Amino acid sequence: MKYLFILLAFLTFNGFAQTNCQCTLKGIVASKENKEKVPGAYVYIKGTNKATISDAKGQFILNDLCPGKYTLVCQMASFDTIETVINLEDEKEEDFLLSTHDEHLQEVFVQGRKQEITAQLKSELSAEERSQKDGLSLGEMLKGLTGVQSLQTGSSVSKPVIHGLHSSRVIILNQGVRQEGQNWGSEHAPEIDPFVSKNIQVIKGPGGLRYGGDAIGGIVMLEPDALPDSSAIHGSIQSIYFSNGRQGVLSGLLDGGIPRKKGWGWRIQGTLKDGGNIQTADYFLSNTGIKEENVSLAAGYRSHLYGAEAFISRFHTVIGIYEGSHIGTISDLENSIARERPLPAFTPEKFIRRIDRPNQDVWHDLAKIKAYYHFPNRATLRATAAAQSDERWELDVLRAGKNINTLRFNLNTYSGEFLYDETNTSKLWKGQIGLTFLDQGNRTSGNRVPNPSLTTSLLPNYSLQNFGFFAIERRVTEKWELEAGLRYDEKEIETYRPKANFSPIILRNKQVFSGFSGSIGFKYRWNFRTESQLTISRAFRAPGANELFSNGVHHGAGAYEIGDPSLQGETGTNFSLTTNFKPERWDIELGLYSNHIHNFIYLRPSVINLTATYATTVRGVFPIFSYQQIDARFQGIDFQASYLISPRLSVQQKTSIVRAFDTQNDQYMVNIPADRFEYLIRYAFQKNKAYVSGGITQVSKQTRIETGSDYAAPPAGYFLVNLNAGMSIRGIDISLRISNALNAAYRDYLNRFRYYADDQGRNISLRLAYTF
Repeated sequence: MKYLFILLAFLTFNGFAQTNCQCTLKGIVASKENKEKVPGAYVYIKGTNKATISDAKGQFILNDLCPGKYTLVCQMASFDTIETVINLEDEKEEDFLLSTHDEHLQEVFVQGRKQEITAQLKSELSAEERSQKDGLSLGEMLKGLTGVQSLQTGSSVSKPVIHGLHSSRVIILNQGVRQEGQNWGSEHAPEIDPFVSKNIQVIKGPGGLRYGGDAIGGIVMLEPDALPDSSAIHGSIQSIYFSNGRQGVLSGLLDGGIPRKKGWGWRIQGTLKDGGNIQTADYFLSNTGIKEENVSLAAGYRSHLYGAEAFISRFHTVIGIYEGSHIGTISDLENSIARERPLPAFTPEKFIRRIDRPNQDVWHDLAKIKAYYHFPNRATLRATAAAQSDERWELDVLRAGKNINTLRFNLNTYSGEFLYDETNTSKLWKGQIGLTFLDQGNRTSGNRVPNPSLTTSLLPNYSLQNFGFFAIERRVTEKWELEAGLRYDEKEIETYRPKANFSPIILRNKQVFSGFSGSIGFKYRWNFRTESQLTISRAFRAPGANELFSNGVHHGAGAYEIGDPSLQGETGTNFSLTTNFKPERWDIELGLYSNHIHNFIYLRPSVINLTATYATTVRGVFPIFSYQQIDARFQGIDFQASYLISPRLSVQQKTSIVRAFDTQNDQYMVNIPADRFEYLIRYAFQKNKAYVSGGITQVSKQTRIETGSDYAAPPAGYFLVNLNAGMSIRGIDISLRISNALNAAYRDYLNRFRYYADDQGRNISLRLAYTF
């Protein structure tokens, strides 16, 4: 660790070196056709060794120049080279508008996106990374970002893990609304179609106070482009085929305005997905197919004074659950865990598309209305109201031809936000102040939440109300930014249980949790190449219903889970320090963080004194996991560096390291991400935006775990080779990706089904996208 701190200090104070020539040249590189910023453009001064590349926002900077007359050159693959003569005296701005080699329509379609007010560290998928991962689940799409990994249950279900934390500790914002689904289980993936959102980014660490103090891990934000306000109709269609599972994905989008109705816009989007059994390097996995049908509609009006927008969506998926996770006896389960290859009954010789039992059948509906009003001082009043319905059926195998072991969860949520926003005012200190509320009801039996009929459900019926108040202030100068915020949350949860099955006597229990969250972030720009950011935050998270009341089989995860009604709220204190350093041809980012969580709610395998315990039910035998409370410390490193060898050849390296420790019992914790390293080399051709790239993903074995603390020892580390290629011809984007190109057999430590089977083998995906 000390060497990393020395490196960070070097990067931080590098900018103090002085020379005799102090002139600065800066500017922005953008596309002439659509004004989009162009990252990665090579900008240099002829006859000198002064060169740089444009960053993610299209900005470039050349420092320490002597006064004089120069020829400035800008080059980028698929664009025409530009040369211009400049006279440099002190500081000068020179922007470039690049023309592509292809023919384009004359219309210029400009889109804007509101930037979230936050000093937190962000990461987001680039357009190229997005094209390579379209068609995957949200968790799999985000896995390539530093500090972000994926918690899996088999090959079809995954959810994002940020700095070792997941589920209810990671808030997912879908269309500006906090996603409320049954996200408590590792097998309960976010009910979201990523195709709806063009911009996907991650805020790492607590501090997103506007959306809740319980984001101890971070926030995933999915935002669409703004609705168009011109009458022209635009759209796109994508077709993706995955060889593994023979999965096909089709997604389309159409949007436009209303003729002679300025300010009005609309959008319609839909996705279909269908796949069969997944194949490892050596065998098929039975009943691992997936089907998905999604649709969304949006319409709105905006003017310089006010505006409103409505959005509705439906997400439906059926996910097969690997049959080998449901075992009949303890000895069979232990043999299954110890076996290198599953039994032939669970590894069919031929591909099967049909989804049988067990499976999950999930429906998620979202309806949202938001509106804004601009005051004369340019402050804005915003209001959002949303309703969500999440219905989940967990269908077990038939017993004696009956559905006696079917679980059903129905979660209805109503939420809202009122926000006074000074982001666009001329004040030095610009803030936000707002109120949020949430009303929720979960029904697992009976026809109404207060009238359950069964005592044997995994979770009881419950109602939940949450009220939050927050205030955030931010000051931005040329050299530094300062942001501070405070939030108060109060959460009330009441459970309803019948005294016996179908009894009219209902037992009720109410619990109330409340706490404060706050953060302060400071960013300092040492020079045009270097900036550092320090964030200190405190987060409060009330326990979830699953952590308090679970008692039964989570069949999608193949586990028996037990909650604890006496759990208290978590409080986390987080420190993070990040530095970005961009010398010539380099782009380096190093982040260090330490998150101390008091009363951390920990899902621990029931392995006591090296002896595993199991739950024997009519549904089979399952490993037991129970919720307990400890004090925990999460620390780690996020690092990425890219180097431009030439205008068309670049290399990149990413590192994600997490260390988690149970400070209360002085031992390591289970289910913490192993060290992950990624290496990539990329070559861009001059024409058609064509590129090829190859990468290696190295995941180490998780050795920081107590012996005998889990049902199976961590699997070995592994290497995966990934290959990518892409090009654009007359509006058609073509991309090819080969994941696990060498067809390696491996098991990932964060896959709950690693107990039973290998992970996915080679997968070739071909994507065709047409935009018009």
